[in-house]
Amino acid sequence: MNAAWLAAAWAGIGVVAGLSPSRLRRPVALIAPLLLVALSLLTVRSGARPDELGGGGLALSREAAGLLSASAGALWLCLLLADHLDGRELIGIGTVGGALVLLLSTGSPLLFGVAAMLAVSALSLRWISVAPGRASLAAARVAGTGAAALIAVSLLLPAVSPDGQPGLVGGLLVVGVLALSAVVPLGGWAVGALVDVPAPELATWLVLLAPAVLLSAFAIPGPLPLLARLAFQHTILTCGLISAVWAGLMSLRAGPATRYGRVALGDLGLVAAGVGTGETAAVAGGLLLILTHLVVAPILLQTPRPGLGPPRRLVWLAICGLPPSPAFWGRFLLLQACVAFSFGVAAACLLAGGLVTVAAVLSVAQGEPGEGARAPHHRVIAVWVIAAVALAVGLLPMGAVHLVFGPGA
Repeated sequence: MNAAWLAAAWAGIGVVAGLSPSRLRRPVALIAPLLLVALSLLTVRSGARPDELGGGGLALSREAAGLLSASAGALWLCLLLADHLDGRELIGIGTVGGALVLLLSTGSPLLFGVAAMLAVSALSLRWISVAPGRASLAAARVAGTGAAALIAVSLLLPAVSPDGQPGLVGGLLVVGVLALSAVVPLGGWAVGALVDVPAPELATWLVLLAPAVLLSAFAIPGPLPLLARLAFQHTILTCGLISAVWAGLMSLRAGPATRYGRVALGDLGLVAAGVGTGETAAVAGGLLLILTHLVVAPILLQTPRPGLGPPRRLVWLAICGLPPSPAFWGRFLLLQACVAFSFGVAAACLLAGGLVTVAAVLSVAQGEPGEGARAPHHRVIAVWVIAAVALAVGLLPMGAVHLVFGPGA
């Protein structure tokens, strides 16, 4: 199956699910992501994929197909646990997913930027429609600037040379990657929406957009000239660490409604810093942290409900950063990459990881007050399954990464 057809399938299935009659919407919404998992795995092509900035046609790598499959599974759980579906969020999820298929599979710099802009536009319109205000407008403005920077790269890259301001290309790439993943400015545009935007809408960013952009970022430096590559790596390393430390500090002050978002932003900052190190260990650590949040996000994005306290505590333990949690192994591998880069960078990475660890441990110790009616049985079962999967990832971290992203991850 061609990647273009997979992109059309994401968009088409989202539209069909969103336009379904209200009595059929939830069953269709729960079947659609499972179909997308199968289609994503069928789209994998053997052999090397083109570099994101190196030209070539559409080819979906095993890592990208695994990410899309895991993201579809996480979205399925978000929809299963959601209190209400109005249909429009399903159209938005399909549009963003289709755009990200193109982003992950293209070798054209222009299509890479256009796909990012399409994903950002669909996400921003949804956030503005469900939560109009300064936070959603800031999200559209900052993320849109990042996508525009990626389009600008496509115009400058063909002419880039050691004498042709390669630092500008590297800088624009950093702006695009960090803005789309909400690592800059200090996670602000995403944090502002954590309280007002419903869980399925937030999940579109946390389990679709941000992971896809960061996965692509690992392959971006390869075809760049040396100075552009160094500008990209050093800047994304610095910004990622600053954002991770800031998110860790803010997670200690955040209330129950936004604490998980702060912890997730801290880990996204660490993944971005791992991209900047250029070390092999950073790839495995970044993929493991991404996978960990794909597992835990469906429950921790939801409002606490009576009857879900014990499994939520287990899920918090999975991202607390203490062994043998999966977050511990991911952060440890990223710390290894930072140590190989420099001890100063490693100290900042250790500080950021320690702060989010303390925040997660506080959530486990303090608990979260449940709101509303007691959760129905299917949600209780789903949450316990999520907790069990999270613990299994911690016990077999690299096995889980290889299962999802392929043996070459």
